[in-house]
Amino acid sequence: MDVPLEHDLIISVVGPRQAGKTFLMYQIIQELWKKIPKDNVVYINFEHERLRGLDALHLEDMMKTYYKFFSPLNDKPIYLFLDEIQNVRDWDKWVRNIYEKRKYRLVISGSSSKLLSREISTSLRGRSIDITVLPFSFKEFLNAKGINIDNLKLIGYSERRGRLLGLLEEYLRLGGYPKVVLTKDYMVKRDILRSYYEAIFYRDLIERYKIRDAILLDIFLRYLMSSFSKYVNISRAYNYLKGLGFRTSKSFLIKFMSYAEEVFLVYMVEILSPSIKARKQYPRKVYCVDNGIVVAKHPEALESMGRLMENVVFIELMRRSRLGELFQVYYWREYGNRTGREVDFVIVEGFKAKQLIQVTYVSNGDEVGKREIEALLKASKELNCKNLLIITRDYDDEMKLKERKIKFIPLWRWLLSDFKTERH
Repeated sequence: MDVPLEHDLIISVVGPRQAGKTFLMYQIIQELWKKIPKDNVVYINFEHERLRGLDALHLEDMMKTYYKFFSPLNDKPIYLFLDEIQNVRDWDKWVRNIYEKRKYRLVISGSSSKLLSREISTSLRGRSIDITVLPFSFKEFLNAKGINIDNLKLIGYSERRGRLLGLLEEYLRLGGYPKVVLTKDYMVKRDILRSYYEAIFYRDLIERYKIRDAILLDIFLRYLMSSFSKYVNISRAYNYLKGLGFRTSKSFLIKFMSYAEEVFLVYMVEILSPSIKARKQYPRKVYCVDNGIVVAKHPEALESMGRLMENVVFIELMRRSRLGELFQVYYWREYGNRTGREVDFVIVEGFKAKQLIQVTYVSNGDEVGKREIEALLKASKELNCKNLLIITRDYDDEMKLKERKIKFIPLWRWLLSDFKTERH
């Protein structure tokens, strides 16, 4: 990964817990040591138990201690790597002050969307760039297993295709967290995924947001997980919890959902509409950061491979969009008809629909539902978008209907292909 360390900008490395942010920092530090003295590089991990409960004043004390024991060269920049910085109170004020001294190069990381350049405090906007670290893409998943894909065209006509489909099934079921991918034993994989969820639950949610009712949060998150790749309605969630005997409010549940988004556990997708009111009133679709987390908390998900496919496609879209920076992702639904036709994903750039995507777990043309095709054609006409794509399990073809061309592409090929090529 190319990291622009020479620029006078704050590098913000963001993504979910255990996705590889710290490993990336270590890689950057190893490269820096080839160019500058080790004393000019400082790494602090604020997840360490001894560093809990710090505030900006403690950071000042740390810098004094650094200069007491180390001798950095004055003619070289000092690189500060601040890992999981969101654990420090008022960290943004301190980062702003130290950045303005122009003496340091800052690389900060965290499992909070608050570190994204569009979310960061006003005083730091325009002074930082984001690097998003998510669990392995399918291409990275294959590389980690020692499988190199050179020519996608040859795969369709070779015995490697069967092996590739088998690995895709594993990726759909267990996700792409690096440690999980590199672990061979299935039971150990499952235990690792459960431990990741527990860490997100307790450290990123309960502790960070000081949530008192852990049981209520756990039940609500289980409800969200069971609804992955589907619509979530806060009123229904409220009634569900009320039926279980919990006393809460819709506003609390909205907060819980917002917190889960901020720590990269789930993503919420709105309906495509020029009306802000409509986008807020219609149910949103929920996706999880990794299929393995979904299956670990909701094993019944293994019976819904189509939904697992859709979740993988969404996370890949987030990766390619840099979490919505390059383009936005919505869903489309036939206006005025709650049971009307739907399109899974609409790719939007500059308020214009650039591509419509359906996801379906089929392996031949006869299995493709009439409803998916009709929805694409309807949305294509309404949104004036001719770039129509249906991602399948293993069906590759093209179809022309009503002066529109629909492209069918297997999931494995779409995941391994260049995104720009597929869109144009």
